[in-house]
Amino acid sequence: MFRNVVFAMAAAAAISAPASAVTALSFAFGSGVAATTNVASLARTTGGLTLTATARQFTAFPASLTSLSQTTATGQIQRSLSGIGINGGASNPQMDTNFPGAREAILISGSSDFSLRGLRLSFIDNDDTLQVYGVRADGSLVNLGYPGVVRRGLTGGNAGLSLLAGQATGTDFNAGLNGGTQSLTLVNPTTYFTRYLFTSRERGDAAYLGTLGQGYRLDSLTVGVPEPASWAMLIAGFGLVGAAKRRRRITAAA
Repeated sequence: MFRNVVFAMAAAAAISAPASAVTALSFAFGSGVAATTNVASLARTTGGLTLTATARQFTAFPASLTSLSQTTATGQIQRSLSGIGINGGASNPQMDTNFPGAREAILISGSSDFSLRGLRLSFIDNDDTLQVYGVRADGSLVNLGYPGVVRRGLTGGNAGLSLLAGQATGTDFNAGLNGGTQSLTLVNPTTYFTRYLFTSRERGDAAYLGTLGQGYRLDSLTVGVPEPASWAMLIAGFGLVGAAKRRRRITAAA
């Protein structure tokens, strides 16, 4: 009896361990030089995880996207000093949604599942917005939140609806000057996807809070990946549970 209790406790511990065993990795997308370059895609590898950025284009209202199939792979990633945008919009080197026929997004694809923990944006001003979607295996999109206008001290209805933190950190910046930089963290960074889609929340050709929203440049991401030992413990835990069930069946039959 005592052996069975210990067996069950070990199995439970093994299964629960991965919840906290997560490694945080940082990915910087900037070139580090003043000149801009255009590339079909951009891959960055850190800690065994590779993230690849590609440009997408769509015509739907940005907040109404439900599937990656509503977007097409087009254009090039524009890489600049601090981050990446899309070559082809009205506000290079941003990704923007100013025109119905050329609304832009950046797709970040991982070599394995990862969670979003934080992101840093630049080339923004007070009317710019952010929308983040997780992409399921079938291409359907999961709304991971939107902080409304990307600005310090975010308030209003959008803040309460978002999985993104309600307050951005960093220095203040001037409206109308595309020189701002902000960092955002996710309130609950526990959802894992292999792909994430980044775009603006509002269409840029429509007034939002009295001005025309545009976009931003994606500078860096902080992501979470389960530690390899955690996966091993998880598998072992399920094996122990199965063995315990078999032992109970044999004992009952005897």
